[in-house]
Amino acid sequence: MAKKVTEEQMARSIWLNYYNNYLFEHGAITEDERNKMAIKIYNKCNSFTQQ
Repeated sequence: MAKKVTEEQMARSIWLNYYNNYLFEHGAITEDERNKMAIKIYNKCNSFTQQ
């Protein structure tokens, strides 16, 4: 049975996605790097719900 994502986990995911996009928009990372990190963030958030 899947557990619910806590507010802390959701806040962490939102912050990481925001910062990932910020870095991309300011030229600190490439689009490919941004996309790879977005997948990692998504997978990490999904792993919380499947534990």
